[in-house]
Amino acid sequence: MLPFFCLHAKTISDAWFQLIYNIFDHSYVQKIQKGSFEKEQYRLQYPSIAVYIEYPGMDMIPVIPLELGIPAPTTMEYIEDYFANYLMDPHLSENETYKYSSRIHHPMPKGGTQLERVIDMLKETPLTNQAIIEVGSPEDHDTCFGNDGKLDPPCLRLLDFKVLPTSDELMLTVSCYFRSWDLWAGFPTNLGGIELLKQFIAGETGLKNGHMYIYSAGAHIYGYQEEIARLRTFRPKEPNL
Repeated sequence: MLPFFCLHAKTISDAWFQLIYNIFDHSYVQKIQKGSFEKEQYRLQYPSIAVYIEYPGMDMIPVIPLELGIPAPTTMEYIEDYFANYLMDPHLSENETYKYSSRIHHPMPKGGTQLERVIDMLKETPLTNQAIIEVGSPEDHDTCFGNDGKLDPPCLRLLDFKVLPTSDELMLTVSCYFRSWDLWAGFPTNLGGIELLKQFIAGETGLKNGHMYIYSAGAHIYGYQEEIARLRTFRPKEPNL
């Protein structure tokens, strides 16, 4: 098992498949002590990943051959709903303590929201290193509770928007970090939504929409997902010798 797994992918769907395919050779078994499925499940988890996605706006939906009888982990309709409700709508329901959108659109002391500040910054000084949206905060350790009543700090911690000068125009990229990440179901929906957010910012700033860089030291599949992940990648479990 390598301590770091690095991947160059063409699309979100390509990155998803490569990560699922390789996880059986580059992961360790983690007994879940805190978080989702606490003391009930295990994770197959990469020690750390870094993924470069060249064309994140193309082919977001993982391909599942019909003959396998496995439902797709996401749909374009679900991604668009995720973008609208979980990345762009900051209003919380009665039992919600946060959403990514409540952090992305967090009001700033001197006016505007985090997202508005980033958009203004990229318009005025596109080559800045300060166009970052903080999703995580120190208080999360005490204040962020999931629907099960247990502490559940945001998995997505930051979105860092960077503009790269190309030969003829300025290209907007995004880097994001997840502290914990369900690769089977969460990965394509999360990145599809973030890509739509990047496209929105590119439109607001007049920048060319570009690449995506993603990082996590907690990327995993759950034990209950292992069988379907092996079916999809044609990686049967080896019998015990």
